[in-house]
Amino acid sequence: MIRDLLLPQLAMGMSEGTIIEWAVAEGALVQRDQTLVSIETEKVVTDLPAPYRGYVHLTAKVGDVLPVETPMGQIAETEEEYRSLLAGSAPAPAAGTLLVQTKVGAAISVAGREPDSQPGRMRASGLAKAIARQNEIDLASLAGTGPGGRIVRRDVLAALASRSSAAPPAPKDATAAVGAMREKARIPMTGMRKVIAERMVASKTTAAHTYAFFEIDITKLLASRQTMLAREEELGSRVSLLAFQIRALAIACRHVPICNATLDGNAITVWDNVNVGIAVALPGKGEYDSGLVVPVLRNADAKGILEIDREIKTLVNRARNGELTAGDMADGTITVSSTGGFTPGVWCVSTPLLNLPQVVNFQPGSMLEKPVVIDGQVVVRSILPCGLSFDHRAVDGAPIGRFIQKLIDLLAHPELMLL
Repeated sequence: MIRDLLLPQLAMGMSEGTIIEWAVAEGALVQRDQTLVSIETEKVVTDLPAPYRGYVHLTAKVGDVLPVETPMGQIAETEEEYRSLLAGSAPAPAAGTLLVQTKVGAAISVAGREPDSQPGRMRASGLAKAIARQNEIDLASLAGTGPGGRIVRRDVLAALASRSSAAPPAPKDATAAVGAMREKARIPMTGMRKVIAERMVASKTTAAHTYAFFEIDITKLLASRQTMLAREEELGSRVSLLAFQIRALAIACRHVPICNATLDGNAITVWDNVNVGIAVALPGKGEYDSGLVVPVLRNADAKGILEIDREIKTLVNRARNGELTAGDMADGTITVSSTGGFTPGVWCVSTPLLNLPQVVNFQPGSMLEKPVVIDGQVVVRSILPCGLSFDHRAVDGAPIGRFIQKLIDLLAHPELMLL
């Protein structure tokens, strides 16, 4: 039997994937669950296993960008079938055969998460290989700091930064005209940068972005957090302000469900799961290799502040170590894009772009102290400036007003988050 190998949909909203590397050669005999191909999608690289034993015929090349459920190759069960396949006399592949299940949670081998048991293969994550290839870095020259000595993203970025700092300065051209343009850097729009660019343009040109700006008095919240910080050793975590914000966001979604929705075509889907995407900046090792990913904290409405805080730290660490999978960034229903710490002591929020197909993106800014009037008296309070984007195609101003009021109430009175 000959079966098609189709590009699976690894996450909600995934429409295409890029072939980063074939782990096997044309005509190779592969075993079931052997690493077959590395696919880049959603700003991560995932290794996909062979679903069955057979001889591989590769129809897609490295660098090809394929729509979901497009054939990448074929597997022939016997050597005779493989030879007939090359000769063009093979029967049609079995209909409906997929490389792996197309739902998140399928049994896939994830780049950077499982040891590579194939002799002779470089022990490196798919993302590390992609970055190395784009920057012409020899992986054989690197020492891996990942599990089992595996080369991961941070190792390649460190090598890239060292190479940049060691490069000799370009000689000055004494004959250059005054005012001539001098290029400082040229950054290819590939890999993660390309995905970010495409998604931001799609968001800006597709959704009916509408913005709201407001302040929250978080004086009581900071006092509650200080109590938890005093018990940091007992709790086993230094609880972040973001944990409180995500807890409040999740509860607000329960009170105003339309804000916990996605818009796909002409249908608005309101979700029972409150899965909060957390925008994580990836500063990188050099000046120009920054990035952005959005791992998802699932069922946030069913978790307490301490559990949320621990999961935030786990997701952020995995993101910055290049260990996220496509599944880690799938199924988000609402996003928080915190800029806390970007401009300490300054009132500053921006207009966050929506993480399509979601319809709300909440952006808390940096806390600052400022005078406010309470009961006719001027007092100094701790104020949190906030911004919120929503897709007016799916959500109107009235529910957004209720949503914001609930956020304000919860963060101004943190004891309500315990009810």
